[in-house]
Order: sequence, then C-alpha cells, then structure tokens
Amino acid sequence: MTIRHVVLFDYADVPEREIQEVIAGLNALPGKIPEILDWSLTEDLGKRAGSFRYCLIAHFEDMATMERYLAHPEHEKAVARAMPILTRLAEHDHLV
Repeated sequence: MTIRHVVLFDYADVPEREIQEVIAGLNALPGKIPEILDWSLTEDLGKRAGSFRYCLIAHFEDMATMERYLAHPEHEKAVARAMPILTRLAEHDHLV
C-alpha cells in the first residue's frame, strides 16, 4: 500500500503570471524530491460554485516518507512561495 496525499487549493485575485509561477514551482518538486512516487497537479474544468481551482495528488511509500517530503527544504520553499496568495486549502491523506 502507498499513501495518497490530496491537496485542493485556490489563489487570490492576483496576476495569472504569478499563479503560474507558483504552479511551475510545485510541478518542479518531483524532480527535486526523490520520495515522490507519483505526481499530478491539475486545474478544475467544472468551475462550479464551491469547487477548488487546483488539485494536487501525490503518492508516497508510507507516512514516514510523506513526512520527509513535507519537511524537505524544496517543499517548504514552494509552500512559502504559494501561501501569501492562497485563499483556500484542503488536504486529505489516505492509504491506497
């Protein structure tokens, strides 16, 4: 079994270029953090009220591996870049 880490998030009304820079930084993480087994970061197509704009799904070997990813300096750097313009965030981790 592996751990599936799901993150849903939205950004403030800032220039789209700024949002895309954050997304590019997040999408660079699989090349920098070996603990990531699989990575998918997608934009919502439905645009329904209440939906989140982005969904990140990552897989890890186990909870300890995911915790190493969360504490990795590259992850912390990407999160620090994203947080000032973040408006909503939801996370969920489960066994697959």
